Amino acid sequence: MNVTNIQDTTLSIRISTNGFCFCSYSPSQPDSLRYHFHPTEDDKSLAVNLRKAIDSCPLVNKDDAQQVKVIIETTEYTVIPAEYDNKKDYKVYYRCCFPKSDSNIEIIPNRLTAQGFTVIFPVERGVYEVLQSLGEVTYYTPASILMGYITRKPFPEENYMLAYIQQEYSLLIPVREGKIGLTNIFKSNSQEDHLFYMLSIWKEQDFSQTEDILYLCGNRSVEEMQLLISRFIKNRKRINPNELFPATLLNRIEGIPFDLQALILCE
Repeated sequence: MNVTNIQDTTLSIRISTNGFCFCSYSPSQPDSLRYHFHPTEDDKSLAVNLRKAIDSCPLVNKDDAQQVKVIIETTEYTVIPAEYDNKKDYKVYYRCCFPKSDSNIEIIPNRLTAQGFTVIFPVERGVYEVLQSLGEVTYYTPASILMGYITRKPFPEENYMLAYIQQEYSLLIPVREGKIGLTNIFKSNSQEDHLFYMLSIWKEQDFSQTEDILYLCGNRSVEEMQLLISRFIKNRKRINPNELFPATLLNRIEGIPFDLQALILCE
C-alpha cells in the first residue's frame, strides 16, 4: 500500500463488554480488509481494557492520524425528531428516558437526516477519553448503523421487520411502506425472550403472518431463532453477512459482527 492508500484507510472499532473488534479497510483497496479481536478481562474496567487493546492492536496507526469510527454497543439509546435536535437538551432527553443510568458518561448524537431524527446514546467517560486520544472519532450505536443500512441498502419489500439478535438483547426495526418506524430494543436472556419481543412488536405493528417478511441477523443463535419463529411467521429470511461483500473480502475472515460489516459497507 502506498501513502495515499494508508491515509484512505478507516479504522473501525466495536466496543462491547465482551471484547473489542478492530477492523481496517480502504475502499480503494477492495481486498484490504483486516480484522482483529481483543477479549476483555473481567477484573479491569472497560477503559483500562480498551487502552490495553489499542496498545497491542496491529491495526492502530500509532504514528499518524487515522480516520476512526467507533460502534458503542448499548441498550440505552433514544430517538429525537430532527426539529427538536438541540445539543443543550441531550442530557435532559437522556435522563428522562434513563433516570437510573450512570452519570459518568458523554451523550453522543447520530444525526440520521434521511430519516428525520437523531439517535442519542451514552459513552462511558473513561472509554470516551481513551478513544479521543486516537484523534478525530465518529461514534455510532448498532441501532443507528442498522437504520442507516436499511436506508442505503433497502430491502425489496415495503413492509418488513429487521431483527438484530445478540446474546443479551434484541434490536427490532419495523419498516412500513418503506419508512422506518419506532425502533425497539429489549434486554433478553433467552430465546423465549427474543421470541416474545419479536412477536409482540410484529403484532403491535399489525404485520401479516403470511404476507410480510421478517429479516433476521446477529449471532449464531439466529439459526435456532429462525426455526422457533417459523410456527408464527411464514416469511423469514436470515441475512448472511458474507453475502453482503465479495467472497474474497469476508469469506476468509470469521466472526465480524453484522453491525460492523454494515458500517464498512455504508462507508
